[in-house]
Amino acid sequence: MIDMEDTKLDFQTHTFHHVPDSPGGSDNQLIDENPSSKSFWSFDYYKQFFDVDTDQVKNRIIWGMIPRPGVNYVHSCIKPNPDLYGPFWICVTLVFTIAVSGNVANYLQYAPTGEYKWKYDFHIISFAATAIFLYAFMVPLALWSFIKWNNKSQSSFQEHLSFLELLCVYGYSLGIYVPVAILWVIQISWFQWILVLLGAALSGFVLLTAVSPAVEGPKKILVLMIVIGLHFLLAVGFMLYFFHVPVKLSAVISNDTDSPNLIPPKH
Repeated sequence: MIDMEDTKLDFQTHTFHHVPDSPGGSDNQLIDENPSSKSFWSFDYYKQFFDVDTDQVKNRIIWGMIPRPGVNYVHSCIKPNPDLYGPFWICVTLVFTIAVSGNVANYLQYAPTGEYKWKYDFHIISFAATAIFLYAFMVPLALWSFIKWNNKSQSSFQEHLSFLELLCVYGYSLGIYVPVAILWVIQISWFQWILVLLGAALSGFVLLTAVSPAVEGPKKILVLMIVIGLHFLLAVGFMLYFFHVPVKLSAVISNDTDSPNLIPPKH
């Protein structure tokens, strides 16, 4: 039995400066974890590169085709969330667009002769995929390597451009060739060359606005010329290999359509 009169209760006031860990502390840590610290071999590591909404992809595609003077494409559209979702699907779409349009162009080239049994060329898919994905990956890799090396040799402050941002910029710069590849089906040589110049110039200017601030020193002009030159050569290669009418074939088509057939058909 406790005697309440003899018991003295000593109440003290404590000021807590540290909040004890809650049972859910480990869960909160997982939620707040920085995605860049995830394992390179985990699915979550690559998931962060595809975390983009429809509006962002749409804006990046549009402004990747329409240059704005004085506006850096990386600052206005890419940072701080570069993605691989748009570039990947642009490359895939471009591969199949070139494959289908190239076969249609091939049919239109040979159909007037009447002596060619046309068939679908599935090798175009592999050729287009190899060219597109090599360009979209190897050129940014080489450019990023040079920028990183060049920045170490320069004392002035230079803008940082990551490899992921370069992949993103180059991937979206190929978006303009999807509608251009469809228009290349039109078998008019001067019109095809206008599309080459227009597509390479518009998307190439976007590339220059992104790359130029990150390159300094005496080699800057040379690097920018290589960037725009490779972009132009890609467009020329697309048109000449998949769509352009050969000179010899044009002469054959012209002769077959202009001169009458003097040999009677065999029954």
